[in-house]
Amino acid sequence: MTKRILALFASSFLTVAMSIPAMAKETDGVIEAIDQEHAQIRLSDGEIYHLPSDFDYQAITKGMTVVVIYDADEERPVLQTI
Repeated sequence: MTKRILALFASSFLTVAMSIPAMAKETDGVIEAIDQEHAQIRLSDGEIYHLPSDFDYQAITKGMTVVVIYDADEERPVLQTI
């Protein structure tokens, strides 16, 4: 009986763990380039972050220090919040 309860608990845990979406990552830096044509920014660490289609480019400027939250599960980092 104990083995069955343990097996049920383990399978329940794995089912829940697999359904949790990936966590976003966070980084900071200075904006070195803003490319509106390709909808992306490049930070001082050299990493390029892709922006959503409805992004407000007036909210950022080159040389601005920012903290970005991005989805790292994509093949390219997609910005969620700046």
